[in-house]
Amino acid sequence: MLFKRILAAALAAAVLISLPSCGFIVVNDVSSRRTGQAETAGEAGEEGAVPEATRFTKYRSREDAKALSESYVAALPERDYEGAVFFVTTPNRSFLSPEDTETVLSRLALQRNEEIAERFNVTLLTSEEDPATMLEEMRQAAEAGTFYTDLLLIPFYRVGEYKIADLLLNMRSAPFFSLDEPYFNAESSQMTSGGYATYAVAGSASISPDNLAALYMNKTVLKDAGEDPFVLFRAVEDGTWTWDVLTAEIEAVRTNTDAGTFYASSSLIERVPDLIFKAMGNNFVLTVDRREPLVGFSVNSAKKTMELLASLYQDDRGGLGNADGAAELFAQGGCAFYVEYLTAMESLTYVPADWSVLPLPKGSTEAEGYKTLVANDTGTFAIPKDHTNPEIPAIILSGLNAASYGYMNDAYVEYYMMNVMRDNDSVNMLDLILDTASFDFAIAFGNAYPEIAEATYKRVRAAAPTNTLGEGFTEKRGEANRTMRENFDLSY
Repeated sequence: MLFKRILAAALAAAVLISLPSCGFIVVNDVSSRRTGQAETAGEAGEEGAVPEATRFTKYRSREDAKALSESYVAALPERDYEGAVFFVTTPNRSFLSPEDTETVLSRLALQRNEEIAERFNVTLLTSEEDPATMLEEMRQAAEAGTFYTDLLLIPFYRVGEYKIADLLLNMRSAPFFSLDEPYFNAESSQMTSGGYATYAVAGSASISPDNLAALYMNKTVLKDAGEDPFVLFRAVEDGTWTWDVLTAEIEAVRTNTDAGTFYASSSLIERVPDLIFKAMGNNFVLTVDRREPLVGFSVNSAKKTMELLASLYQDDRGGLGNADGAAELFAQGGCAFYVEYLTAMESLTYVPADWSVLPLPKGSTEAEGYKTLVANDTGTFAIPKDHTNPEIPAIILSGLNAASYGYMNDAYVEYYMMNVMRDNDSVNMLDLILDTASFDFAIAFGNAYPEIAEATYKRVRAAAPTNTLGEGFTEKRGEANRTMRENFDLSY
């Protein structure tokens, strides 16, 4: 093991010398930018008047966010790891350590990595393995009792496979580590917890803004329908932006125009029921640390959600049945609403449609906030169970996320404000969307435990077009609950 460390350190040094600047773990949200003039003026209203638009005010100014981030880093334990090479292994390094370091986010991430490396005297080295190889190599290392990596970045939907293989440390047992810090997503750790263990956590260094979906709207279509799109921005900020409000907008478009109503992109059309189910305030599975997980909904509690889904699928002016051509239809101004990941904004820079973004609505005005279920392959950090000194990955993990907190998202918003978006209201909406990242236990473990998937997201997806959730649900829920009791019990 010592020989491997020395060899790795030498290789890392050689790589560093060959690069124009050092730093391995680099964030890069968007690539190959096109510069263009973004429209920022308000839209002309009736009789030439300009409707009042909400003023662009960041929830956290960039300077304040950076200072706050630095304060969280300063609060971490003082450690000197004497130049040790710190390995991070992931199936996808595109957000964690891309080769392109020319964007503002990449430069900020490079600065972050240099700060953490200097603070703890380590060399950060990221390696990429495809998911199957990574899991198999971890198994082999565990069986042989050999070192594999210091830190894992696992796609959220594959956490269960590592849990079944007994490869992950209980995050709550790591020294000098707290999952309650704001730079970790609280729901991500809740939804990777069962019994007395928490297996992984997502945070500011792993949740790419591009992994969040949004509701894109065409303001021209809404105006043609006799609606004021700026009212929707204010509804979001008032907390009154609900699916009932959106349904009324869809009906206005249907009644007063020939445009399409509600479409989804090919990249997430299968997941639309998941997104709406979560945004409406449901959980596929309820779980927290020191609790046995249980299916978190019933036919009755999900009734309104399933009725909404059926109405959207059965809308003959909508496009949830087939995503072919949906992107082009929206870009050319042919539909009012379109669900797609934030990464699509770049492609909409110069399209004819006068578009904006909104968060997915809430289920009711009383709901606490807006929720966006992240992409299934969003990265979650985990520590190998057999790590000989889990303090090191625990502290470096905290450092990377603390040093990314807040201001990285600010830079993402600022880029789109200056180069892509067409109104300040959309900038506010984007800023808000980045705070809505949501997770679910069923996504984390359903791939590894089929009974969980069959009773939750697969059941909802299958029933969504016809509102037939109740068919076989009770039996499937019982099977899922038994599986969770057997595999996530309260024994040590």
